[in-house]
Amino acid sequence: MKEWRAYTGLSKEMVMKKKRETSKATEFKNIQTREVIYLLPTQEIGVVLDPKTVENHKDFKSEKKYHSTALKKFPKRVNKGQTPIHYGYSFKFKSIGELESFIKRFNEI
Repeated sequence: MKEWRAYTGLSKEMVMKKKRETSKATEFKNIQTREVIYLLPTQEIGVVLDPKTVENHKDFKSEKKYHSTALKKFPKRVNKGQTPIHYGYSFKFKSIGELESFIKRFNEI
């Protein structure tokens, strides 16, 4: 299910603006709240939220930490190596509709 990668409605309909894109993630920023979210270029539809957002809002609970140098706006922690790396909490979705619902909830925080 790769067609979601080309989905551009995310930035217009969801009050999100595309900020930066790498091979590992695409960064979007909410133009009202300034919150950042990363869309992952994987087979599944996946996003990563800032750990502070997840830890401060009980509606966004995830046990899955995702580590990547592409998550530049997120804090760092030591994972498996010796140096800290950026991380966040990942969420997976089965459809664009599920992603849109999640983004709508995210935009309301």
